[in-house]
Amino acid sequence: MSDTLANRSTYVVYKEPAESPPCQVACPVGIDIPCYLHFISQSRFAEALAVVVERLPFPSVCGRVCHAPCELRCRLSEIGGSVPIRALKRFVAERAPVQLGRRTVKPSGKRVAIVGSGPAGLTAAYYLVGLGHAVTVFEMLGEPGGMMRYGIPDYRLPKEVLAAEVKAIEASGVDIKTNTRVNSIDELRSQGYDAVFVAIGAHRSVELGIEGTDNPGVIDAISFLREVNEGKRVQLGDKVVVVGGGDAAVDSARVALRMGARDV
Repeated sequence: MSDTLANRSTYVVYKEPAESPPCQVACPVGIDIPCYLHFISQSRFAEALAVVVERLPFPSVCGRVCHAPCELRCRLSEIGGSVPIRALKRFVAERAPVQLGRRTVKPSGKRVAIVGSGPAGLTAAYYLVGLGHAVTVFEMLGEPGGMMRYGIPDYRLPKEVLAAEVKAIEASGVDIKTNTRVNSIDELRSQGYDAVFVAIGAHRSVELGIEGTDNPGVIDAISFLREVNEGKRVQLGDKVVVVGGGDAAVDSARVALRMGARDV
């Protein structure tokens, strides 16, 4: 039976500094969650979205795939259930689509190169442009987005949702060059960049360390999901075994079923 406020003799409202609500402390980017929830409660959706975008240029993406550590720290979870913070982020992003646009700032005269167009690279690019720097993002693959584009199945994160938020980042003044491989930092320095941010991610699965992982028919989850997201036809057969239970493993199992495997 869930605990309720009515049958408790004491209720700890907050243990940490008043300026740092526990949900906000748990958020990796420190979004002012109480503030944007307040705006949502008043149907001030554009203002709510502005609070989110102040710290995160991917509200719709994170409204779908964030693991929501904020909800684990929500005080309401102690009396029944936490506020659905992630779902509300998605809601407000759909009600007031993000429009980042160019900001009027004094150019710094500095050029920044970012290697990799995943969430880290694009987020850094957006906020660096906001400081007046000229930012170019280099991506070796055909589409920007990194693991958001190549590691998450379409049924969890529709490609058009990601594309819309990437387009908004480009509209803010970020220059994204796809199908462009960077061979060295010196190469970028020689092109006149004042700073380089390397955001190449971690497109590798964990090695099992057992015999047979190099046999035909064995593929790691990251490579499998990437090939599927690239539109390649991966031959699976009727019976598929997935080793692991994390997000990539579960995504792989569900994708395998969608591709026609009968026993997963």
